[in-house]
Amino acid sequence: MSSGAPKSFFLLAICLRFLASSLCAQTFDQVGERAQGMGGAFVAVADDASAIYWNPGGLANVYQFDSQLDIGVREPFSGISDEKGSRTLFIGAAMPALGLAYYRTRTAVRPPGSRKNEGSGEVRVSTLATGNASVSLLQTIVDTLVIGTTLRVAHGGADTAFDLDLGAMGALGDLRMGMTARNLRHGLGSERQVRAGVAFAPRSLPTGAYGPFSIAFDADLSRTATPAGDTREAAVGSEQWWAKGVLGTRAGVHWSTLNEAEPVVSGGLTVRIWRRLFVEGHMTKGNASRDSSWGTAARLTF
Repeated sequence: MSSGAPKSFFLLAICLRFLASSLCAQTFDQVGERAQGMGGAFVAVADDASAIYWNPGGLANVYQFDSQLDIGVREPFSGISDEKGSRTLFIGAAMPALGLAYYRTRTAVRPPGSRKNEGSGEVRVSTLATGNASVSLLQTIVDTLVIGTTLRVAHGGADTAFDLDLGAMGALGDLRMGMTARNLRHGLGSERQVRAGVAFAPRSLPTGAYGPFSIAFDADLSRTATPAGDTREAAVGSEQWWAKGVLGTRAGVHWSTLNEAEPVVSGGLTVRIWRRLFVEGHMTKGNASRDSSWGTAARLTF
């Protein structure tokens, strides 16, 4: 790493942290089978097409080309009478300098002008299904530090808005550092959210474009508003590749650092079925219904 890289990443981290607000609107772990199988510890790994969502700076680590179709199901928030389970969707393709995607997720939004209820300290929050068409571009700062920008058009309910995400990825040998900030323009009433991560991710073909393994830790630098209350999550996860990249396994756990919420565990699996074609899935389970999800995806990568 060049001598200017650590200083540049440190300055960027300060800028992104400054963008964090006290209340945020969307949890990260909604798309990407690898990411969700690792418990959401993916900001510093992000080396496939889902980097468009997780950390656009990670597109610099896409091997050559990656495309995926990802479909998931998330359980409803308990205690919300009109809340139903939702389906998530991610369709994306990425190269080391460019990413294109459409994804559909569930977002928690706070109505304009809402305030905490006196005495309870609660904020009225509702959920909104949003569709996002996005393009991600990269800019190299120094040899091992890149900045990624995701420009997207978000549609939810009867409204459409333009929004912006920013991410950074730095490297020191096999050690990666990532940071990402979402919803910088507050599109559709969403609030800004900032997350940082670190990962040890050695890469050696032919064990797999993402292997032989990754170990990662992520932490939110801002609060996330949900109908069940505010949360600020931390996550740790790992990924392993076996039989020269034929099989991949994942495990992870995430938890809230704001309260006594119990850990939520995740697991995932990828199987190569033909040359560069893979199928994969994940399952996440927690005591609260809102913490449970599962998904499956098809991926073409080389």
